[in-house]
Amino acid sequence: MTKTSTIESHVPKAVTDYMVTAESFSLVWNQEYKAYQTTPRPKELAPYYNHPDYISHNEKSTGLMAQAYRFVRNWNRRVKLRWLNKANPPGKKLLDYGSGTGDFLKAANNASWDGEGLEVNKLARSAVSNKGLKIFKAPAEMGRQRYDVITLWHVLEHLDDPGEMAKWLSQHLSERGVLIVAVPNFKSWDAKFYRHHWAAYDVPRHLWHFSRESIDALFNQYFELTQTHPMWFDAVYVSLLSERYKKNNGFLLRGILIGLWSNFCALISKEPSSLAYVLKKRN
Repeated sequence: MTKTSTIESHVPKAVTDYMVTAESFSLVWNQEYKAYQTTPRPKELAPYYNHPDYISHNEKSTGLMAQAYRFVRNWNRRVKLRWLNKANPPGKKLLDYGSGTGDFLKAANNASWDGEGLEVNKLARSAVSNKGLKIFKAPAEMGRQRYDVITLWHVLEHLDDPGEMAKWLSQHLSERGVLIVAVPNFKSWDAKFYRHHWAAYDVPRHLWHFSRESIDALFNQYFELTQTHPMWFDAVYVSLLSERYKKNNGFLLRGILIGLWSNFCALISKEPSSLAYVLKKRN
């Protein structure tokens, strides 16, 4: 990864919360993290998540977008398990940080991983508990436990301070432990195409907006990057949501086509809509 970055001209100065409140939030460049920061940060974030359309915390959501989300989630779950095995961590003890409703965690345990989860959202945490999985509600509950692998699937962008999180993750990984972080990529073709309608900005739930350079700035002190994986279905799902936010007729076909085109462009640019980064803890 490179260690230089410039402010991107296609990134809008402000983005609307299309899901819940219609409020506008600024995207402010953070030079230290080489990332954009949602500003201002709401004093209370929970109301922005407690909405029927926030599918990752709600198993009862219905409708076309919920079906599309679950299709993508089920496909990605199998892919994630392959990445987990390929990363070759030193053992099988797993922490899924930001477990949502626990589907990945359950699949990992069914595949012989010794997994635990952490989820701060009460509704989602209840779904995890109902699956018979061990779940923490806050990092403070975990003490000094260490894991062989920690996963954050589209979680880092929701956290207050990703730099402090990088340090915490290093402290809770065993020697040569593996970290897998998946985040949206604001340098993707679909981000440039949709600009302020790009659904992966998802303000204010997404407090941060990352690129490859961001991950280097955040994690290089503690981790070595070993692999990156494009998350191909994310481009299609994000494009479907973005088309809906634009209130375009025929959003289904248009969203699918634009998502596929973004993936084609990513084959050349290496900048897909979302990327999963596999990092190994430094000695």
